Amino acid sequence: MTQLTPRMKNWIEYFGGHIGTATKRGFPTTIVVETAKVEGINIINFPLTDAQINHIKDNISENPQVAIGPGGLGCVRAPYQLKGTAKINGKDLTVKVNEIYCTKPGPEAGKRLDVMPYGEVEEFDQSHWKDLTPPKE
Repeated sequence: MTQLTPRMKNWIEYFGGHIGTATKRGFPTTIVVETAKVEGINIINFPLTDAQINHIKDNISENPQVAIGPGGLGCVRAPYQLKGTAKINGKDLTVKVNEIYCTKPGPEAGKRLDVMPYGEVEEFDQSHWKDLTPPKE
């Protein structure tokens, strides 16, 4: 089962994410959500505005698969792409993360992390970056 590390959780909660959706035919769109709340080991809830809901609701109903990149500085300092299944619950987009990829430039770009044992993912996370939480503003 896919499990986010504490570092991944901290970055996505602090900076939110860029959320990519697509129609069944593959027409993409992206929204940017500034904050999120991680529940359990792989569930992320993004609070949405009415405009954001209207922008993605048809895509989510046709194709619930989404891709998420950490927002703000997170896309540089927490280089991950999370893929999962989404549904709109009231004013929230709830995503169950099923896949985790490293997007850091270089030889590790595209490395799939969720297929590794959790201890190895956590070690990978800690050995590549010194910070565990986003910088304080």
